[in-house]
Amino acid sequence: MWLLRTFLLAWVALPLAVSAGEPRRLAQYVHQRWIGSEAPMPVLAMAQGRDGFLWLATGDGLFRFDGVRFEHIEEQGNGQKHELPSALLVTGNGDVWTNFETSRRFAVYRNGVLHILDAPAAPQRIIEMAEGRDGAIWAMTANYDAELLRFRDGQWRTFTAADGLPRSNSTNLIVAADGAVWVACSTAVARLAPGAERFEIIGQMPRGTLSQDPAGRVWMTDEAGSYPITGPGGQGAPERLREPHRTRDTQTGGAPLFDREGNLWIGTRFDGLKRLSLPGATADSIPAVTESFTSRDGLSSDVTNQVMEDEEGNLWVATEAGLDKFRPATLIAEATLGAPAAFGDKLLEASDGSVYIGQTQTVYRVRPGGMPEPILRDVVEPESLCEAPDGAIWIGFRTQILVWADGGVRETVERPDNGASHNFIYDCAFDVHGDFWMSAAGSGVHRYSVRRDAGGQWETMLPPGDQVDAYPTTMVRTPRGVVVQTGDRLAWLEDSNRSFTPLDVGDSGPHVLTLYAVADEVFAAGAFGLSRYRGGRSETAWATDASGGARISGVVQMPDGDTWLAYPRSLVRLRPDELERAFSNGVLSAPNLSLGAGDGLKSRAHSHSQRTLVRGGDGRVWVATETGTLWMDPSRLVRNEVPPNVVIRSLSGDDRSYRDPAAVTLAPATANIEIGFAVLSFADPGRVHVRYRLEGFDRSWVDPGLRRQAFYTNLPPGKYTFRVIAANNDGVWNRVGSAVDIEIPPSFVQSIWFLLLCSVLAIALLWLVYRVRVAQVAGRIRSRLEERIAERERIARELHDTLLQGVQGLILRFQAVADRVVGDEKAKDQLETALTEAQQVVVQARNQVHDLRDREGMDDLCVTVERLVAETPFAGNVPVRILVEGRPRPLQPLVAAEVARIVREALLNIAHHAQATSAQIGIGFEARYLAIRMRDDGVGIPEDVLAHGHKDGHFGMIGMRERAERIGGTLTISSSPSGGAEVTLTLPAKLAFAKRKSRGRAFWARIMAKGHTDE
Repeated sequence: MWLLRTFLLAWVALPLAVSAGEPRRLAQYVHQRWIGSEAPMPVLAMAQGRDGFLWLATGDGLFRFDGVRFEHIEEQGNGQKHELPSALLVTGNGDVWTNFETSRRFAVYRNGVLHILDAPAAPQRIIEMAEGRDGAIWAMTANYDAELLRFRDGQWRTFTAADGLPRSNSTNLIVAADGAVWVACSTAVARLAPGAERFEIIGQMPRGTLSQDPAGRVWMTDEAGSYPITGPGGQGAPERLREPHRTRDTQTGGAPLFDREGNLWIGTRFDGLKRLSLPGATADSIPAVTESFTSRDGLSSDVTNQVMEDEEGNLWVATEAGLDKFRPATLIAEATLGAPAAFGDKLLEASDGSVYIGQTQTVYRVRPGGMPEPILRDVVEPESLCEAPDGAIWIGFRTQILVWADGGVRETVERPDNGASHNFIYDCAFDVHGDFWMSAAGSGVHRYSVRRDAGGQWETMLPPGDQVDAYPTTMVRTPRGVVVQTGDRLAWLEDSNRSFTPLDVGDSGPHVLTLYAVADEVFAAGAFGLSRYRGGRSETAWATDASGGARISGVVQMPDGDTWLAYPRSLVRLRPDELERAFSNGVLSAPNLSLGAGDGLKSRAHSHSQRTLVRGGDGRVWVATETGTLWMDPSRLVRNEVPPNVVIRSLSGDDRSYRDPAAVTLAPATANIEIGFAVLSFADPGRVHVRYRLEGFDRSWVDPGLRRQAFYTNLPPGKYTFRVIAANNDGVWNRVGSAVDIEIPPSFVQSIWFLLLCSVLAIALLWLVYRVRVAQVAGRIRSRLEERIAERERIARELHDTLLQGVQGLILRFQAVADRVVGDEKAKDQLETALTEAQQVVVQARNQVHDLRDREGMDDLCVTVERLVAETPFAGNVPVRILVEGRPRPLQPLVAAEVARIVREALLNIAHHAQATSAQIGIGFEARYLAIRMRDDGVGIPEDVLAHGHKDGHFGMIGMRERAERIGGTLTISSSPSGGAEVTLTLPAKLAFAKRKSRGRAFWARIMAKGHTDE
């Protein structure tokens, strides 16, 4: 990839006397070149694509250029190396055609890819191509006898001498305004009329080249000169010229070119570039002046191959050593002003409109509309220029001051500080009385009285100061005297009166400032910005990076109120409202108009000049730079009104690249994206402004500065639109810009299916955790139940083996005693009664032991509920309906006991309190839970009882809840406003139902039982 390093070449102006109002001279163009490692070379042919790219056929291959970088375009096909292209053509539909010199195959660049056409190779090397008005592609070969190829409707046809072409070598071809195809050969010119299939010889003439002017005339450039051979529109005979325009002895390299202004540019084979300024096409036309630009003037090579004008009006020259660009300049360099003074040219605007320029050895005068004229030669660098009231020019030198008037030196005035060291004159001025003032670095401020009563004497008005930073420097005239900068103060001097005003320069320090006075206002400018003093008040507009970021070395105000400021690398114009807004806001914001290198400001405005800007009487503004003094006409600024083309040139996603993309679908989970774009404005690429935004990601526009790439990493999957807009060097925006749609599909781990899978797995994991937790809780509850059962059985054994057996033994002994009691019937009856009651206690105790041990039948919930219903003492006939859903399963013994007590308590509440006429018990044996729902149609439960969970003094509902919680169940009690109550008990299946023995475990249980029986 080729990297661009651009630079501006210093002009060597031509010795032509021309005023500001005459046609532009070649020296009034900005020249820029790319040579050597900066660009591919040699450049053989050029064309500008519809998208704005400059296409180059070079000895290093096919390239396209955006003004910043050269991009190598390689062909796609069968892998054959085609070497260098020999010709270029951009068609009306935007296709770029080329032909390769070695293989002679045609290729077309379309949709970001250079495809080799599936067509026969050309018989000879192709040297030029053109597109006809009908869309046909014409290609001229390098064959000695003229030979043209035409591609139309998918078919190729060859035109030779048999089709009317001359039997001589062809030089170039053009398609005229009327659609005719013209071919220039070394002996004649041939024309193919629109719709015809055979060429006709127009005339026998020496070897030359054809071109076409803006009016459509066909011109010939040969050894006699340049002249038209048709009338306007390419038809009819031309008017006969008095004589051809002077381009004799010119061997052209490629076709001459008429630019949009009507100038004729000719690239020669060995003599560089020539230009005819507006050559006329009528009999009374004066021969145009021919200008030349060669390698001595900075052209990359005197061997030129083609001249081309782009859509912005830039002229491009392809040479054997590189690429050159010419652009009309706003700032004009004069050849005679190319020897600047070491400390900057001294500029002075005189009252008669003349501008005086002091350079290193010469002082010049420029009359309004004129060119620089030397008035003093062979002098040592002048240090100051001032105009006296009588129009004389006082020129300060190291030891004396010369007074120039009436075309010569009228007087010499010796300086009063010749013996002082560091006595360099910084500035000078004349006050209202006509006295001469000067400020010298090491000797202070002096006044020379030229009034008759003073007799021409010097007087020191201010001492030099004890520090360099306090030396008096720049000075201007005010309505009542002069003002001079002394360090960080302004000294206002009026006769013998003086006053001081502090300078507010911020952090920039008390450096030498620029003072400028207009009417009753005094401006002070420097690195800090711009201050204005008027009416005893001051106001400051502080500099920002947008307005230059360095010292303002010149200020000049135009009659219409526009103010020009000279920064090191730019000239800035402020309209009156912009200036007032700057002082009101206190900020010198970005200007609407700025002139820089692309406008002809080839070097920095000189920082040592007292003032780098002055305005002449003809309206021209003169600028002192480090390489000489330039001028411009503010009323004739060269403006670029063409919005820049914006192109997205490439997009790379990880390891995949796309050229000229419109819509791209990247690989899933693409991590790194690089987008390259180009702003195709060639006038001054360094001053182009760019903004880009990735819609769907960037919240605002991004300013990349000089960078032409955008980088994004780890973008989430989705659809995005990358958009670029830009403004050219003069601030004309292309708000539509260019865009590319980007889609990043999600990878599997980023897809909705992965999220669903993760959700399912998470739910399954939570469900597993829940099941494990439920199993743990159920196990603990079951363990507690089994412990309680074991404890009940132990208690039953203890009651049976100890208490019941002991009581039974006592009963038997008391019975024996009772049987032996004789005669005391009363005592015997009492003993019998006690024994009967004791027997009843034993029966009850046995029943309790039976309850503790014998659970047989209790695990059958349906039977238990039926028994409880039968045992419940309902008041009246209350039918109770029992509904069973699901297949009944046996219950855990202790669960069965607690459930039975809960059901008994619910039935007793219905019997004693509900006043119900019917009741219903629903038993649901579900796979995951056991549900028992008891409902009646009675009076219901009072709201306060439901709210408190029990009735004062009654504990049935509390006991029911406690029993439910103890076995891991949930009890819900509710009452309907229309009457009736409902009690619902639910238990998890793992807690409620007894474990089922597997068939294997049942089989081994029977075997073990049988074994015990046998024993």
